[in-house]
Amino acid sequence: MKLKSLLLILSILLISACSSADMTLTQRTLKPLIEYQCSKELQNSKVWKVSTYLMQDTSKVELEKNVCSCVGEHALKDVPAKTLLKATVDEAAKKELTQKAIANSLRSCLKEFI
Repeated sequence: MKLKSLLLILSILLISACSSADMTLTQRTLKPLIEYQCSKELQNSKVWKVSTYLMQDTSKVELEKNVCSCVGEHALKDVPAKTLLKATVDEAAKKELTQKAIANSLRSCLKEFI
């Protein structure tokens, strides 16, 4: 019973947080996950390896940080609150949302910094 009450309160808090105009609590919760996944995808990308081949390691790390921070900021902007809420409680939904968000914003963020 206590668990159901706690889940209900948590759901209400998350829904109310999702209604604000700025970055929501749910978006702030998922942002580090998106940035981490972005970093892993960049490091495994052949295009990234070729385009940063001649860069110094410090410059490469800084560029990766800037690009993935941009992805983290912009990836979830057009995602409905209901989808964000589902991603906070469902691991499969979180993984799918993260992959879509990164794919949608990575290209534009790369163009911004390269």
